[in-house]
Amino acid sequence: MALDKLVKVEVTAYSSVADRLLEELQDLTVLQIDPHSIEDWESEKDYIERAEENLISLRSKLQRLNRAMNFLEPFAPPIPLIQRFGGGLPELDKKTLETSVKEKKAEDFIEKVIELESKLSDIRSEIKDLNQKKKEIEPLIPLSISLSDLKLKSSGVIISKLEKEVFEQLKSSIDSPYIHVEEISDEETVYFLLVYLLSEEDRVEDLQKTYRFESLSLPDSNKTPSELMEEYNSKIDKLQNAQTNLLEEIKSVAKDIDVIRFYFDYLNTEIEKEEVKKRFFYTKKVFVINGWIKERDYPQLESLIKRYREADVRIIEKKKDEVPPVAYKNNKLVSPFELIVNLYSPPNPNEIDPTPILMPFYAVFFGICLTEAGYGLVIMLLTALALLILKPRGGNRKFITLFFILGAFTLVIGALIGTVFGINFDNLPENLAWLKRARYKIMIFDSSKDVLTFFALSLALGVIHLITGYLIKIYMLIRDGDWVEAVCDHLPWVFLLLSPVPKVLEKAMPQNKAFLDMVFYALVGLWAGILLFFSERSTLNPIKRIGKGLFTLYGVSGVLADVLSYSRLLALGLATGVIAGVMNTLAKMVKQMPVIGIVGFFLVLIGGHMFNLLISGLGAFVHSIRLQFMEFFTKFYTGEGVLFEPFSEKRKFTFKPVSQTKKG
Repeated sequence: MALDKLVKVEVTAYSSVADRLLEELQDLTVLQIDPHSIEDWESEKDYIERAEENLISLRSKLQRLNRAMNFLEPFAPPIPLIQRFGGGLPELDKKTLETSVKEKKAEDFIEKVIELESKLSDIRSEIKDLNQKKKEIEPLIPLSISLSDLKLKSSGVIISKLEKEVFEQLKSSIDSPYIHVEEISDEETVYFLLVYLLSEEDRVEDLQKTYRFESLSLPDSNKTPSELMEEYNSKIDKLQNAQTNLLEEIKSVAKDIDVIRFYFDYLNTEIEKEEVKKRFFYTKKVFVINGWIKERDYPQLESLIKRYREADVRIIEKKKDEVPPVAYKNNKLVSPFELIVNLYSPPNPNEIDPTPILMPFYAVFFGICLTEAGYGLVIMLLTALALLILKPRGGNRKFITLFFILGAFTLVIGALIGTVFGINFDNLPENLAWLKRARYKIMIFDSSKDVLTFFALSLALGVIHLITGYLIKIYMLIRDGDWVEAVCDHLPWVFLLLSPVPKVLEKAMPQNKAFLDMVFYALVGLWAGILLFFSERSTLNPIKRIGKGLFTLYGVSGVLADVLSYSRLLALGLATGVIAGVMNTLAKMVKQMPVIGIVGFFLVLIGGHMFNLLISGLGAFVHSIRLQFMEFFTKFYTGEGVLFEPFSEKRKFTFKPVSQTKKG
């Protein structure tokens, strides 16, 4: 339950070895670098300004890289599923990564990609512009004169458009023989030609204001609309051919997208290195690093620093108000459940790591919520295949392993008290009677039939869970020397939660009823007495003490509500089995249909059970978390810790070689 012990260290070195030392620290991946804690002197700003300038340059390159990569990715071969989960990525050490980037001239490659992007953008923009012109000119195709011929010396010409109803009103309102209007296209929106003598210009302007139409902006061309349409189509065809050829070239270039991806990892690693430089303390010749390291990893850091004559490392005391980060120290079985704890909050350094305690409770609760051995087996098979085929790393591996463990617990719990794909073993044919016998030999009780036992089991697990939470709090208080609060404020609730035990045991040991009754009353008496007289310890006034005690006793309603919350285990467990049985019944009904019966049977059976697995699995995941966060953690846990993050290479498309990773 202990967290990994961290110590604060100080590394001092000459500025001449800064880059080389940082490279090795980044490769070692054991030191979290924090802002320096030197307050008596002011740091030299030249080094920080230089680091900031380098960062600006690197981020500018990264911005261009992201532009090129975002453009190229749709044309590149899809990333295999195995790589999406972190498996199968190239393993390159930092030097090889840097060499690869330089040999393939990544900057030139990016420049070429951006140039191709600009060309494609220009072509697409030109095609879009021509299509817009086509759209504008298309209604005017019936005109058999060139557009330039519409400009007359003694007359005015307007080509415009109106809704059909408005156009009819315009047409009927023209009473001058010197104004002529003619339809060009007869659609819902009417395009029309209006010709008038210049002497009627004022009247035409009034018509424009009344019916709200303006002269369309048309190209100044000596061609007819029909000829212009042909010209536009010809240009579009040429541009589309050019676009097709350009897309082929882009697809060819996209095959080498790894050049950009490797450069992405290289730049991010360099940016991380320059970022931490701003946290150092500098003099003209020396720089100082402050940070945190796991105590067991300190010899590795010391060994590295000793290789430099110009550097030194030592463990230093943290400041009184300084809160160190936290690092988990769990085995492979427990560590996947750190993901659950982190959803709430990592522990603070003064708390115990709740993960090893949460692990069995969460896994059991998840299994009971599903209560389906068949679904547990499916989860195990799917996650096992994912681990073997995808070969995930880091957080993805932990996440998949978490569900493998949950699947295993579900399989066992489902076999003991639940169902197997909703099968009713009582209705099996005679030749499968051995399955029924085997089932009942394994089963402790049938959760779908013995509901009261299932309900009692759910509440009993809840009581154990809550008692565990109180005991952890009591341990933490006694560890910190506050045994009075441990005994007076938290131990009584343990007595209360234990009080039903003697009553339950009376059924199994009726001959000891008198003794068990005495134990029951003793537990209830200890709970009530301690809270009544010791809840208020800041005064000797008996009225205040008893008044506060009575108020504290009212907290029993909250504890009982917490216990009843565990009835959700019963509800979810029953629902999964019932729905699984319903899916089987539906599949049998579909099977009786002619022709498509067999196909429908398998579709309903597989689809129904997969749907039930997903919905019930989500419910089990969420409600098991709720029981941990709302009922369990509230008894002893605050969290609010910050996870230990060692200085490392920030990679997305490559991995450090396994040997180096293990070393770090």
